[in-house]
Amino acid sequence: MIVKMTCSLIAALISLAACAQKKTKFSSINMAGIVAGKSGSYQTLQSVNGLNYKEWFAGIGAGIDYYKYKSIPVFFDLRTSVAKTNFFVFADLGYNFPSHNKPGKEIYYYNTYNFSGGFYNETGAGFKVKLTRRSHLLFTSGYSYKKLNNKVGVINPCLIAPCPIEYSTYEYGYGRVVFKAGVSL
Repeated sequence: MIVKMTCSLIAALISLAACAQKKTKFSSINMAGIVAGKSGSYQTLQSVNGLNYKEWFAGIGAGIDYYKYKSIPVFFDLRTSVAKTNFFVFADLGYNFPSHNKPGKEIYYYNTYNFSGGFYNETGAGFKVKLTRRSHLLFTSGYSYKKLNNKVGVINPCLIAPCPIEYSTYEYGYGRVVFKAGVSL
């Protein structure tokens, strides 16, 4: 599913570039920020690369999200200026891959565990300040949601080996506010 979605997004970007011809420009957006919610405040980093066409930008991004459990979101980013001003709105939609995590304090005893990814999105608004002809300083705020799953196995004592493993599945969904700053090149 992820491969099909990525191929579709790349095809859409190539089509946009072909239609726009020389009016399309490559752009890279690199940002660092803070995500905050019920589980505390954590850091986040993102890089998005794509194409600008008039007031629109479409690209594919990836990042590192340290909120509660470390993860790597991979997403499609779409943004546009508001009424040809320095204000813009954006939306990200993608998949959240787990990083090397261990179960938290909510699970007291386990023998095995396996994290898997889930849905990722972010929406928000921002403001850009021109630095040079093609670069801008960006400030954004918004709301983000990421999902992770964890399958935990416990081996219960038994008289005949091998003992069966009892599995429990935990679903984690984290909604949080996001504040970021960065540059667009």
